[in-house]
Amino acid sequence: MFSDFPGITTDAWEEKIKADLRDSEAIEKLTWFSEEGIRVKPFYRTEDIGKLKYLQYLHLLKKQGPVPNSWTVCQDLFSGEDPVRTQLKINHALNGGARAIRFRFSGHEDPDFSRLDTLLKEISLKETEVMFQGTMRADVIYSNLVQLAQKQGVSPEMLSGSLGADPIGFMVSTGIPIASLENLNRLVSGVAGIYPGLRVIDVSGAAIQDAGSTLVEELAFTLAMASEYMAELTARGIDPRHIQDAMQLSISSGPNFFMEIAKLRAARVLWSSIAVAYGIDPSNTGITIHATSSSWNLTLYDPYINLLRGTSEAISAILGGADYLTVLPYDYPLGESSSFSDRIARNIQIIMREESYLDRVSDPASGSYYIETLTDSIGGKAWDLFREVESMGGFRKAFESGWIQQQVYRSRKRKLERFSSGEFKLVGTNAYPNFNEAIEEYFIKSEKEIEQDSQVQPLVPFRPSSMFEKVRYATEKSGKRPKVFLFKHGNHSWASARANFSGNFFACAGYEILESPQFNLIEDGIDAARDAKAEIVVLCSSDDVYEIIAPEVCSALKDQSLLVVAGLPVKSNEKLKAAGISHFIHQKCNLLETLQEFNSILL
Repeated sequence: MFSDFPGITTDAWEEKIKADLRDSEAIEKLTWFSEEGIRVKPFYRTEDIGKLKYLQYLHLLKKQGPVPNSWTVCQDLFSGEDPVRTQLKINHALNGGARAIRFRFSGHEDPDFSRLDTLLKEISLKETEVMFQGTMRADVIYSNLVQLAQKQGVSPEMLSGSLGADPIGFMVSTGIPIASLENLNRLVSGVAGIYPGLRVIDVSGAAIQDAGSTLVEELAFTLAMASEYMAELTARGIDPRHIQDAMQLSISSGPNFFMEIAKLRAARVLWSSIAVAYGIDPSNTGITIHATSSSWNLTLYDPYINLLRGTSEAISAILGGADYLTVLPYDYPLGESSSFSDRIARNIQIIMREESYLDRVSDPASGSYYIETLTDSIGGKAWDLFREVESMGGFRKAFESGWIQQQVYRSRKRKLERFSSGEFKLVGTNAYPNFNEAIEEYFIKSEKEIEQDSQVQPLVPFRPSSMFEKVRYATEKSGKRPKVFLFKHGNHSWASARANFSGNFFACAGYEILESPQFNLIEDGIDAARDAKAEIVVLCSSDDVYEIIAPEVCSALKDQSLLVVAGLPVKSNEKLKAAGISHFIHQKCNLLETLQEFNSILL
C-alpha cells in the first residue's frame, strides 16, 4: 500500500504550507521559542529524531509490571488540620479511589507517636501507602511507623510510601543551611535494603517550579539535589543502588502540556546517566517520580477553571510516566479544601484511568516526532545546566552562593512581566474574568515570611494571579465599585471589538461594566453616559473617529467621568490629549499597572 503513495520531502511540505497560508514566511512565523529557549517548529518528521542519541535509552521509559502505564492516585492532607476532620478526609479519600495518602508538615512540626497514631488510625498500613512531606523529623516518623505497624499486626517489611526526608529541600524553602547529613545517613542505612517499599528521601523539586523557574531549571536543579544526596551518602559507604531505591523525585506538572510530558521523560533518561556515574549498573537504573499539579497558575477568582488546569497537568504527568500523582483541589488557594473539591481532584485521575485508558500503553508519547524532539531538547539543556551546578561544587554550594536563586528569580521576573502586561493569560483573572464574581473574605496568602535563622535567600512559592487578586479585592473592600460605560460609536466592527476588550480589561479589577447599544448620534451616547453616572466612560470606535467625537464627549462629561480611549491612535494622539483625553487602554499597555493606577484615582 505504501508503494502507491510517493514520499513527500520536507521542502515539499514547507512549500505547501506557504502556498496554503499565502505567506512566504509562514514557517518562520509559525516557529516559536519557549521560555527555556527551545526552538519549536510548526511540524516534525522522521528526520528530526534520526540523530537523537537518547533514543537508545527508551527502555528506561517502559514501566515494569502487569499494567503498562500504571500510576498511584495520591491525596494530600495537611497535618495541621483538625484530627477528626482529617480522619474523615482519609476515609473519603481511600473509599473514593486514592491508594496513597501524603501528609504535608511544616518543618518544625513534631510528628510524635500519639499524633501519628491519631492521623493513621483509619489507615491500614498493609494496604495503603503513606507519605510525608516537609518534615525535618523523618527519623521520628520512621520509628513511629514501625511501632504503629506492629500495633496493627503488620510486618514492618510491608510498609510502603515515603518518609519525606529532604534537608536540602528544607534549606531551599527556608534559607537555613544544612549543618550535617549524618542523621540522614543513619536513616538511609537503617531503612535501605530492609524495607523495600519505604523510600526515605523526597527530593522536592516542585518547590523550584512553584517559585517561578523554567522547566529546564526545575529539572536540572532537582537532579542536582538528588546527585548531592548520592554524593554525600556514597561517600559514607552506602551502596548507591540502595540510595537510588530510597529516593523519589517530587516534581510539579505545569501548564505547558507537551513540554511537561517531555520533562518527565527526560528526567528518567538523565537520572540514568547520573546513576551510572555513581556505579549503578545501567540495567538497574530507575527513579521513582511523584508529580503534583502546579500551584503556580492556580487562581482564587473563577476557581472552577482550576479543574481544567489540574486535568491538563494530570494528563501530562501520566503520559510522561509519573509513578505517583497528586492533583491539587480547585480551591487550593483558599488554604483549605472541601470534601467536594478533594473528590473531584481524585476523580480526574480515575477518569483518566477508567474511561480514557491512559494506563493501557507504556510510554504513550514514544514515537511522537514532536515529543521525542522536545525530550531531547529539554534533556540537553537541563544536562548542561546540571553540569554547571556540579562544576560549582554541587547544589548546596551553588545555592548557598545565591546563584540558583538568581537563575530562578530571573525566570520568575520574566514570567511576571508577561503576566502583568496581559501577554500571558490566566482565564478568570487577567483574561475573560467573571464580571460579577466576588469573595467574602480575603483568602489571598501573603508571601511566606523568611525564617529568622535564614542565612541565604530561600525560594518562595508564588501565584502570579495574586497580583490581580489584590487589585480586585481592593475594589471589593473599598465598597466603591466603579462603573464603566462603554460608549460605542462609528464603525460597528471596531466599536464592538474595542468594547469587548475594554469590558474585559476593567472587569479584571472588579469594576461594573455597563453595556450599551451602539449610538448613531453622539448626543444620545452623552445622554446615556450622563444618566448612568459612570465613573469611567470608554470611547470605543475606530482610530479615525476618535478625533471627531472626543472633543464633544470630553466637553460634556469631563466633570463627571474619567474619559478613556480604547486603542492607541498614534496619528491623533496629540489632538486627543489636547481635547482632554489622558487615558488610553490597548494591547501594549501594562494591564496590572494600569488597573492599579485607576484604583488609586477612583477608590
